[in-house]
Amino acid sequence: MIDLHGKVALVTAGSRGLGSEIVLQLAGFGADVAFTFLKEEASAESLKRRLEDMGRKSEGFQADAADYSRAHDVVGDVVKKLGGLHILVCNAGVARGATIWRMTEDDWDTPLNVSLKGAFNYIRAACHVFMNQRYGKVVCIGSINGLRGRIGTMSYNAAKAGLTGLVKTAAAELGQFNVNVNLVAPGFVETPSQAQTPELIRDLVLKECSIKRLGTPGDIAPVVAFLCTDAARHVTCQIVKVDAGQYL
Repeated sequence: MIDLHGKVALVTAGSRGLGSEIVLQLAGFGADVAFTFLKEEASAESLKRRLEDMGRKSEGFQADAADYSRAHDVVGDVVKKLGGLHILVCNAGVARGATIWRMTEDDWDTPLNVSLKGAFNYIRAACHVFMNQRYGKVVCIGSINGLRGRIGTMSYNAAKAGLTGLVKTAAAELGQFNVNVNLVAPGFVETPSQAQTPELIRDLVLKECSIKRLGTPGDIAPVVAFLCTDAARHVTCQIVKVDAGQYL
């Protein structure tokens, strides 16, 4: 049941960091994988070549997750070019660091538009494909900070918290069509976007963790991939924390 041969996946923001690791995990299980990227054309081309070297079909699409009409275009192109769509991973997200008394309108709007609206855009675009074929797997990437809050990242936390409601409702509405919808909530993950995180913050994270290690994309991606397989066919509407016990 851990087999995705014959399946086609789409991963938003899939060209680098956690997204690229998810892409590679899905391909490793046998799926052909499309992904979106915003600006990282060189990374996207490199990843596409890597997937093709694995014997997988792949397409990269430049797209802003917050663009509603572009999401529909991308989904249509994936179906046309790769022959279908069975799996959607909504990974796109961005953080803006500021306390509420310093937060600008853009600091608030951008994380919600990319992460929360972006997930809606792609689920909305893909849902009719899944409904018509009576099969689909959706995984959204949240955060434990969307479950507990954290000082200085209010808009990011609010966007990730909103994904909980989106996932639960989508799971309830799409379950009758044999579509599984779940949320993976990582703790701190060592990605390029975290490269400048001060050692003080890293030490605080480690103190919160039951298992004293910082997470990597390789810790998160296998859980996402598992939820996209038929081994998880009885799992839906769940929030799966992958955080070394950081959230207790």
